[in-house]
Amino acid sequence: MRIGVISLGCPKNTVDTECMLSALDGYVLTKNPLEADVIVINTCAFLASARKESREAIKEMLEKTRQNTECKIVVAGCYVSGDIKELRKKFPKIHAWVGVNDLMNVAMAVKKGGVYVSGRPFVYKGEERAALLNPYSAYVKIAEGCNHKCSFCLIPSIKGKYRSRKISDITAEIERLAAAGIKEINLISQDLAYYGVDNYGKKMLVPLLKKIFKRVKKKIWVRLLYLYPDSEVIRGIAALMKKEKRLCRYVDIPFQHVNDRILKSMRRGYGRKKIDEITGILRALPGKTAVRTAFITGYPGETKAAFGELREFIINNRVDRAGVFAYSDEPGTRAYRLPGKIPAKEIRRRERILRLDSAKSYLYNNLQRKGGKTYVLVIGKKGKNVYVGRTESDAPDIDGYIILRSKKTLKTGMFYRAVITGVKNFDVTGEVK
Repeated sequence: MRIGVISLGCPKNTVDTECMLSALDGYVLTKNPLEADVIVINTCAFLASARKESREAIKEMLEKTRQNTECKIVVAGCYVSGDIKELRKKFPKIHAWVGVNDLMNVAMAVKKGGVYVSGRPFVYKGEERAALLNPYSAYVKIAEGCNHKCSFCLIPSIKGKYRSRKISDITAEIERLAAAGIKEINLISQDLAYYGVDNYGKKMLVPLLKKIFKRVKKKIWVRLLYLYPDSEVIRGIAALMKKEKRLCRYVDIPFQHVNDRILKSMRRGYGRKKIDEITGILRALPGKTAVRTAFITGYPGETKAAFGELREFIINNRVDRAGVFAYSDEPGTRAYRLPGKIPAKEIRRRERILRLDSAKSYLYNNLQRKGGKTYVLVIGKKGKNVYVGRTESDAPDIDGYIILRSKKTLKTGMFYRAVITGVKNFDVTGEVK
């Protein structure tokens, strides 16, 4: 039987989708879901916009498969766990529903249909995943859930408390991936910096990284995606970056805001002083370390002055990469009950302004890269003597690419030394001699 997948949301969902594909061993994956006998839609519920996207994907697949009565649609993931009653009422023709803690029941769901949603916490071990959607780059989840109580976020109520994987499980998975030809390992969780506190009694991200590099001898990149702002952990990472070339000079640290009053209301547990300390640690490193962050604008009580402070930070610090998000008023969160709501039109205006500021900083930083030498992971061919790749400064799916020219034949999935020759929008151009 043929299976098609639609994976929505973040990289953590990508891993979940790959786990479900592995559980459906024996099915043939097709690139076009409409050619499949079974369509699995992995949903996201983080924001209202994500839930809307999930509903639209379900509706689209139901409409396009209306004439194919044999096609089964299975809906899985965060949205299913968060609001199964609403979804079942809205889409009664769905064959099966699978919650985020029950993904490994997907084969049973395909066979028998029905609802598979439980509150039992699931901890991914790595053994569940044999299928990969990308032949050269893989996301590795080191933990599930979240212990933070950010006022705007639904994740803890959907995913549960933070649950770290064992170091031995993680290193074994990465060894398997490296042996299979994966060149880039992207470590992910709701908060990498918190890793180990629940089962080792202390923060263990840096010891985990050291163990990975000791166990894996192959040339790989290890990239860190989503670190809660924690200066202690950042100092450890910075020290390791000086010694270990396989640790990408790239960190993803969502600050969410820079105004002390807003950060306190968000219940982030830090203020502007901590943000400046962390950026200072990373900028003190020799060479260039790319920092990706994220900001929310339009949060309740965000005055014009607080918004101006956020703009000033992005502009003056020439932030490398920043995701800018309009505040989403989510029922069930603490922020939903706060006064001082910003009109939707004004939120969108602020979002546009910050995105423009962020884009200008991104382009400025790309221009500074011209003439520099860098390693590139080649991921595809664009034309005669033209290839597409990524540098260690560019994470998959969210950052730009490098368009390479080379008179010699380059192999996809291999590293090459290149010179950056120019800038093309949010991408850079380069040459391998």
